[in-house]
Amino acid sequence: MFENAANVRFIQKINRVKVLDYIRKYSPVSRNELSKATGLSLSSITNIVSFFMDSGLVTETGRIKTEGAGRKAVKIEFTANAMSLIAINIETDEATISLTDLSGGIISSESVALSNSDSANKILSALEKSVIDILNGRNDVKAIGFAVSGHVSADGKVSSGIMHWDCVDVKGRFEKSTGLAVYISNNTKTKGLWTLRALNDETHKNIIFLDTSSDGIGIINAYNGEINDAVAGEFGHTIISDIPNKCVCGNTGCLESVCSVSYVESRYKELSGERADIAQINTLAQNGDGAAVSVMDEACRYMSAAMKNLVMIFEPDLIIVNASELFNIEALYNTATEAAIEHATRLAMKVPDFRKVNVASLQSAQGAAQIAADRLLGIDGPDDIL
Repeated sequence: MFENAANVRFIQKINRVKVLDYIRKYSPVSRNELSKATGLSLSSITNIVSFFMDSGLVTETGRIKTEGAGRKAVKIEFTANAMSLIAINIETDEATISLTDLSGGIISSESVALSNSDSANKILSALEKSVIDILNGRNDVKAIGFAVSGHVSADGKVSSGIMHWDCVDVKGRFEKSTGLAVYISNNTKTKGLWTLRALNDETHKNIIFLDTSSDGIGIINAYNGEINDAVAGEFGHTIISDIPNKCVCGNTGCLESVCSVSYVESRYKELSGERADIAQINTLAQNGDGAAVSVMDEACRYMSAAMKNLVMIFEPDLIIVNASELFNIEALYNTATEAAIEHATRLAMKVPDFRKVNVASLQSAQGAAQIAADRLLGIDGPDDIL
């Protein structure tokens, strides 16, 4: 008897998740539309919508025009402010802590300056203090979403070469100190998710989001609107050269070690004896400076090879490039994208479209909130919500 009751509750939750997912994506929608889209009976939809209305997750917002006589269908809309989330984006020099709604909309936000010499414990202690301050007097916050620069294990431990973290139990620590559900993702994924939802592009089915930042180079792959979690995304640690530069991962010849802002700047100093930032080096190259030309040509060559690899492995419809300092150099961006297009054309492969964006740390935090909301309102979320 108890097993049957548990099965009924599980099926009930599956149906609620299915309906709420559709409302979140397409609202405002009618009950009839929900029934057709989910395959559930109209009476089941009515019961589920009533449950959501009682919990504040949806509201009725008006009526949809329909053909013919009769009463117009009532519209159902997702209520993003039904609950709040805390979203945290951690990078090497700064952490962003935001209070958001269930769609990732920012309610309030603050930044904490970090140093690369700070220990994981020092950083997390400062963030815990900020989180506790936000939670003081609030009972509407239901989860915390983290975006971090590093690899996240299935149990929420973070390893990051650039931040010198080794299996740091972020999830366990914050769940214990706050009592909230904690969801952690690599910040390439959170930036990519925010970008995909902001663009709302349904014309491209196979999309690569290429993230180039001072913290590294990562990718995500989205297929038919869903992120492919089987892709690890550590594109910057793919071996692409025989240059004996040691990467933060411990290997040599990684893309990040030979084509990054820090490498371009250090390589120019090595050849010329002068210090310059990447923008200055680009200007010097345009003016014919020999060392600058050599460095920029090298960066273009390696990034072109990397872009060709993306085409060969994924054959994407669209490659979205999060530019940062590296791809804000037009010569490098144009050379790499043109190389990928030429390579795809020559091999009779699908030729990708390209789009350049600039996604900041705040958008990464919003993406972390969106992932937290997906998990919170998903099949594995707390039973007291759905």
